[in-house]
Amino acid sequence: MSARLTGALVAMAALLAAGLSTGARVYYLLLILLAAMLLLGLASALWTVFTLRVEMKGVRPRVKRGETLMTVFTVRHASLLPVASVRVQLSVPSSLLPEQEISVCTPPFVARSFRHRVPCPHRGVYEAGVTRVAARDMFGFFSISRRPGGKLLRVEVVPNPAPASELPLAASDVGPEFFARAAEDNASPSDIRAWQEGDSLKKVHWKLSMRRREVVVRTYEESARPDTLIIPDLSSVTALKDRQLSAEDAVCEACLGAAKAQLEAGDPVRMPLTSAEPSEVSGHFPADLPAFADALMRVRFDSPYAYEQVLALMLARMQRTGGAVLATARLTTRVADLAMRMQRSGIRTRLVWATDDPREESLEMLERLKMEGVEVQRAELG
Repeated sequence: MSARLTGALVAMAALLAAGLSTGARVYYLLLILLAAMLLLGLASALWTVFTLRVEMKGVRPRVKRGETLMTVFTVRHASLLPVASVRVQLSVPSSLLPEQEISVCTPPFVARSFRHRVPCPHRGVYEAGVTRVAARDMFGFFSISRRPGGKLLRVEVVPNPAPASELPLAASDVGPEFFARAAEDNASPSDIRAWQEGDSLKKVHWKLSMRRREVVVRTYEESARPDTLIIPDLSSVTALKDRQLSAEDAVCEACLGAAKAQLEAGDPVRMPLTSAEPSEVSGHFPADLPAFADALMRVRFDSPYAYEQVLALMLARMQRTGGAVLATARLTTRVADLAMRMQRSGIRTRLVWATDDPREESLEMLERLKMEGVEVQRAELG
């Protein structure tokens, strides 16, 4: 109940009491006038809101983060009684302000179109469309709303790949056991050939050599290119809502940029997503990049495991990993130690720290990482 309606009801009660106590007709006339205004206002608001039709067009199903979504909605009603305003409530792609209200003015039986720009500041999947329409009478007594009944449209806001250089991997960088391995896979012999100067004695096929009375050696299939492991920190970010979403965007875009650089260089990429619903994305060619973008668009930062625990588990299972990209919004001593362990074990390691407020002790930690050979980058929150 609005303040004006409350005031009008109080005034009507006072006029009725005055009329009954004094018998003066003027009080009854004023009471009838107020009652007529209330009825007229109620009728105009109801007539407008139940004949109001709103159509929304121009909603693109997929946009990039930071782009502006241009929407066009058409408003039409069939009320002959005047109203103060028609309000349209829109659901927009925003986690901070998921709903926006627009006030428009349109005459009866005339369809008018209005343009509305909707910013898309954060990645994710949202619903866009008209969620509620309302009408306010010319006296300001009543504001009546209803749901329009139309379907909401799904809008996907995809993260942008952050600029990233290729993490160089040598053909022999295949795991944490050695800094360099032979480019042949000793577990996959493919053929034999005659002995050549410089061949290792381990490759000699002794039984066949004795049978043929000449020294022959085994040849092996060339090992596959080492892959790059991209590990985003999907633990929840403790911060204000806007900064939290910006940090999540920075982590996802750093991972997407690293995946793009490695895929364009021809290196296989794996990206485990250790959220509450874990999954893994992998690819070998630049055409596989949309799969990484879709996964990072939908992933939630609700991992039940600490990032340090995830890195320790990944380090124990890195058998054919030539490079690792770590992206986090929370840099701790334990994370830095694990990054240095990866680098010492022969894995080319890059650490991306998403932050806009570096502390002095964190900067010292970054210098230690650089001294150990870890490539360090800072991703600004935007």
